[in-house]
Amino acid sequence: MTGPSTFSPVAPSLLPFAREEYRQRWARAEAAMRRRGLTAAVVWGRTASTFDRAGDVLYLTSYFSSKAGQGFDAAPFSARAFCAVILRAGETPVLVADDPDVHAGVVATDRFVAAADPVARTVDMLAELGLSGEVGFVGTDFFPMKYWEQLRAATPGIVWRFEDDLIRRIRMVKSPAECAVIREAGEIASRAMTAMMEALIGGRTERAAAALAAHEVVAGGGVMDKIQISHGDTIGYTCGDPLAGCRDVAPGPGAMVRAFLIGPFRHGYYLDPGRSAVSGRRPDAAQAALLEATAGVVTAIAAAIRPGMGFGEAAAIGDRMVAAFGPDADPAAEKFPFFGHPHGLYFEGPPYISTVLEHDAVFEEGMLIGVEAFLARNGVGNAGFEENYLVTRDGLELLTTTPMLWH
Repeated sequence: MTGPSTFSPVAPSLLPFAREEYRQRWARAEAAMRRRGLTAAVVWGRTASTFDRAGDVLYLTSYFSSKAGQGFDAAPFSARAFCAVILRAGETPVLVADDPDVHAGVVATDRFVAAADPVARTVDMLAELGLSGEVGFVGTDFFPMKYWEQLRAATPGIVWRFEDDLIRRIRMVKSPAECAVIREAGEIASRAMTAMMEALIGGRTERAAAALAAHEVVAGGGVMDKIQISHGDTIGYTCGDPLAGCRDVAPGPGAMVRAFLIGPFRHGYYLDPGRSAVSGRRPDAAQAALLEATAGVVTAIAAAIRPGMGFGEAAAIGDRMVAAFGPDADPAAEKFPFFGHPHGLYFEGPPYISTVLEHDAVFEEGMLIGVEAFLARNGVGNAGFEENYLVTRDGLELLTTTPMLWH
């Protein structure tokens, strides 16, 4: 295809949502552009083999590349794994994909083109569409410098305005259709986490427990990103093996275990529940106190959250409870110095932290969020928990129903 198509879809639709859902998203994007004084924007994505910057393009078009990912530039290929959505006021979005497998059944827009060099093809499309002057640019946090130099040199008539949060802000609050998919994701994640925890406290190896969880996720239609398990001599770390996330070692009776399950469990929507327990289900008094205190931070923060509450207010609850528990440091708490964050098509910010830069961030009905906490007691161990919720009019709807405590 040499240019954007104008035909109606002929392939059976494989979209996770009705096309009207996507048209509503485009309308929200256009309204956001109008508020910022923009008539056009280019939204970049990196979708092959990674999820961390796929969300905006996925949200707008349902496009996800099946290529292996960014790895080399060798003619005729360049900018593999990168794609773009060109937004213009009053017009259907144009998708510039990096994968020839794209077809009308898998994307929401009927204007798309596949390109071996998505950056060069985007430049051609901008010229064909007659765009000049100020144009929004979404993606400065991941778009490589060498491609930026190519793009800027090839578009002298465009003044690029960096607007990285243009789409992220409008997708923070989920539609009813998204909430239905997210509930399915919660069911999948809960089955997987329950299977993993039952295996770990039953004495199975970390790898065996992770395999049971992964089976539940894939069987449910989801995708695994990370399974992170630690116990024994690695309990103070996120996981014992940073590459694999788990080891071929079984926790012995009385050992503390900590496990997190992270991934897009349904149609790209991320959850990341976490649990801690003692193998054999017989914690001593000190272990039980640590587990219950850590879980208590999560439940206390969640019980307080209502629409309109500030993220900083939620963090203040956690700060007080952590300070009251004691001074022992947990490496995971240093790595994640907050009490949760919004979710969606990957992790979304800002986190709930006392020093958060966006002090005006508040919980809104329809948000998908995580609430998490990590505590440690010297000589006892480390614990971490996370729950995922939908924010409702009256509070929170729990999505991750795996038991918090296993004793």
